[in-house]
Amino acid sequence: MQISPNEIFAGYTFDAVASEIRIPLASLPGLSAIEANANTGNGMEVIRQIVDRTHVALTALVPTARPTKATVAKPNPAIASGANITPGTLRQSYNLSFDLRPTALELASEV
Repeated sequence: MQISPNEIFAGYTFDAVASEIRIPLASLPGLSAIEANANTGNGMEVIRQIVDRTHVALTALVPTARPTKATVAKPNPAIASGANITPGTLRQSYNLSFDLRPTALELASEV
């Protein structure tokens, strides 16, 4: 199933004149205005929140309504280990899979 951006991000808009997409901060409840700041924020946290919100939205759908050619999985977090890792730090991974058409490297159609 193909889903629209508004099904993932409430208030999502596309401005054709400016050629910009916009996701309201309220659509990413784990992201603060400080983290989202274009100049001084945390770009990796912005990406993590977009991926997490996508996962939440997709898993909220009944299984038959979920896309099958683009998926997001979120395994349970694990204890992070290694050099320069603070003891007790959790590591969250996400698995994103996209079926692509080989000629255009575009997302394969859900229909």
